[in-house]
Amino acid sequence: MNEFGFSRRSLLGLTLGGVLAPAVGLAEQEGAPTPDALKYLDAARRLTVQAYVNGHGPLDFLVDTGANSSVITQELADQLGLPRGAASRLHSIAGTQSVATARVATLAVGKRVRRDMVVSVLPRELLRMDGVLGLEWLERASLLLDFKQRRMTVGEGLPVPDYKTVIVRSKLLRSGLTLIDAFMPLQRLVAFVDSGSTTTVGNLAMLRAASQNDALLGPMVATELRSVTGQVLAGRGAVLSRLTLGKMTLRNIPLVFGPIHTFDYWGFREQPAIVIGTDILQRFDSVSMDFKRNEVRFRVPG
Repeated sequence: MNEFGFSRRSLLGLTLGGVLAPAVGLAEQEGAPTPDALKYLDAARRLTVQAYVNGHGPLDFLVDTGANSSVITQELADQLGLPRGAASRLHSIAGTQSVATARVATLAVGKRVRRDMVVSVLPRELLRMDGVLGLEWLERASLLLDFKQRRMTVGEGLPVPDYKTVIVRSKLLRSGLTLIDAFMPLQRLVAFVDSGSTTTVGNLAMLRAASQNDALLGPMVATELRSVTGQVLAGRGAVLSRLTLGKMTLRNIPLVFGPIHTFDYWGFREQPAIVIGTDILQRFDSVSMDFKRNEVRFRVPG
């Protein structure tokens, strides 16, 4: 079995030194540059792609594998004169909130184009980028998050796995969410990769199981989670002794536990569940999602 260790001190500082700011919530609603024209977005090293909305761009968009719908900024919607739709409910870590919507004729990245989309609208000061591409845009396109080369590709051929690549089996749900095989000591977990979340989080069911199984290291620390809508949720930071993904074991994993609405939305309130954010993903050279083969591939550094 592959083992991949983290520095407990450095990662705990990374997680608890700030607040969780996922790129987007989950909404209930109905000729581009090459993929190399990418950049890091923020201190969490989330990668963006250059997108075109109704032919206007390039614009910085995040691909969010934990959000079922796409979002653009209010400023961009006003600039492009996009027709507004009925309000929708935006689901975030802290709950739900009514937000405006707009209709987009085309939303393109490279050769991949989606037409006639209804997207949520949020102020730029909350979104902190031009927009977010959710699961309804991604559909079953492959995704490569290459943290070493600082690039992201969508819908293109993935690198051939080598001896440094750990392949974890995945399952695509009807909702578009991709679950992966995961375990902590004495407990199977519901787990999914969230490229839009800066922090790895667990639900209260996972906290109870981890406490019962002595799977946590040291004391828990009070912290806060901040949603994309600006809502603040109290959480507890901790370090998980082991997290096993397929045949790979990660040790000393920092995460935040709380009554996180995201798990309720996806139907995982009663099951121990974890969202793997970019604080963990960026420790790998790359992470890729192959929906045709039902695999998530982690390429370890070194």
